[in-house]
Amino acid sequence: MESVKSWLSYRVIEAIFYVFDAAVKRLSPKLFRRLSAPLFQLVIYAAIPRRRIFRNLTAAFGEAYSPATRKGLAKGVQEHFARNLTDCFLQLRDPDHARATITVEGLEKLDAALARGKGVIALGAHIGNFVLVGTRLGAEGYPFSILFRLPSDDRIKAAIARRLPACRQRVIPSQPRRLAVRRVVEALKRNEIVFILGDNLKRGKVDTVLFGQRVPSPRGPVSLALRSGAALVPMYMIRNYQGDLHLVIDPEVLLIRNGNIYEDISANTQRIVGYLEKLIGRYPDQWNWLTVRMKRRRRSSESATIATARLGVSRRADAWDGETQA
Repeated sequence: MESVKSWLSYRVIEAIFYVFDAAVKRLSPKLFRRLSAPLFQLVIYAAIPRRRIFRNLTAAFGEAYSPATRKGLAKGVQEHFARNLTDCFLQLRDPDHARATITVEGLEKLDAALARGKGVIALGAHIGNFVLVGTRLGAEGYPFSILFRLPSDDRIKAAIARRLPACRQRVIPSQPRRLAVRRVVEALKRNEIVFILGDNLKRGKVDTVLFGQRVPSPRGPVSLALRSGAALVPMYMIRNYQGDLHLVIDPEVLLIRNGNIYEDISANTQRIVGYLEKLIGRYPDQWNWLTVRMKRRRRSSESATIATARLGVSRRADAWDGETQA
């Protein structure tokens, strides 16, 4: 029964995709934006109920935000999600769309990291339009791959493969895991960029603290950087107050190397989570992870106080402490 339900879900997704794909090819960008906006919002409202986002906000931030603020943030998450979909379809229509419309800040930091010749692990999060990070850098000629969990449906995977050239980046499937690690290492040896999302809150082997609560965090980005010598460079793409997309490349993370690989992984992963906490605290309405089915966790009053305090000092996503600045 579950397989039938999954198959039907994929067919609905496929049908919606081809409808918008056909529309974006026949309409001007301005008209497509105008007509697709309410349709995308209907799709998002149906697929990602606002009450789920509200519950996720409560699970992630506790009482750091008032109920009214959480409702407003939930609405913002849906609206940003819909606008990001519009930009993705416009990129499929015109391979130069990202280069023409997305501004970039911090390319010199990326160039400095690549100059060492050991590749770059681009540390990302489900913030803003993370799908187009590689597209924008690929348009500048940077060899870029994203580690991504592809759907199991063959027709969906084939549709993605046909449209990847327009996105100017390669995809490294995250499964099977050993093959994925090998392909990541090979890309780094070629001095390329590999984009890895570090805010997967569903699974992970390193116990860290995010907004005052313990979360299992993935060790992959830090482990790969320590073992390969690749630079770990955070980057994210957000929508600014003018409604335009802006790619920010932050300074390289200077990793702790004390000689004990397990302790180094744990300490550096917590440092990464601290960075992500600052980033999410600055753009909570653009954190797409709030659209997934998160588990609600119990929070103590002390944890809520910690989360509130951290949000208060997390308005500058690039505000690493002195030891982590490049």
